[in-house]
Amino acid sequence: MSAEKEHKIRKARRVELRCVLGFASGEIEGDATITNISTSGCRAESDVNMAEGLDVQLSIHLPDQSPPVKVERASVRWVSGRAFGLNFILIFPSERARLRTFIEKLR
Repeated sequence: MSAEKEHKIRKARRVELRCVLGFASGEIEGDATITNISTSGCRAESDVNMAEGLDVQLSIHLPDQSPPVKVERASVRWVSGRAFGLNFILIFPSERARLRTFIEKLR
């Protein structure tokens, strides 16, 4: 997917961030490094091969935040080599609020 097309379908502005992301589904689990994030999704890189359409649970280990932000369901929207994009589908309001507060402090 082109960067221009990817940008057009985003619902929220992304901010640059490097932090650890844990992911798991019935098929796969592992860690990735987030490279940018918004309240509705993120871009990450991993040595684990991801597949478009895969649904995963996430633990986002934000710097200086404990416990990790949990995303109950996210979908892999695109894959390009080691990089992939995630759309947060189900995240509890309290977790989204924590993420939003963290992102606002970065801007």
